[in-house]
Amino acid sequence: MTIRYRNIDYQDRLRMLGRTTLETRRLRGDLIEVFKILTGFDNVNYGIQIFFTLSNTGLRGHEV
Repeated sequence: MTIRYRNIDYQDRLRMLGRTTLETRRLRGDLIEVFKILTGFDNVNYGIQIFFTLSNTGLRGHEV
C-alpha cells in the first residue's frame, strides 16, 4: 500500500481499490467450502453428518 492511501478510512480504501471487506471474503470462502463438502468435491474423512443435518423430505426443515 502506498502512502497516498494512509489517511483514508478502511471503507473508502476498499471502495477505491474495488475490494470487499475481510469479513465478506471469509464468508464467501466458508460458503464455497460448504458447497464443496456437500457436493463431494472436498473429501472430508469424518463425514458430512458432523457438520450438517441433511433433510430427506425436501421441505428444508418445515412441517408438512
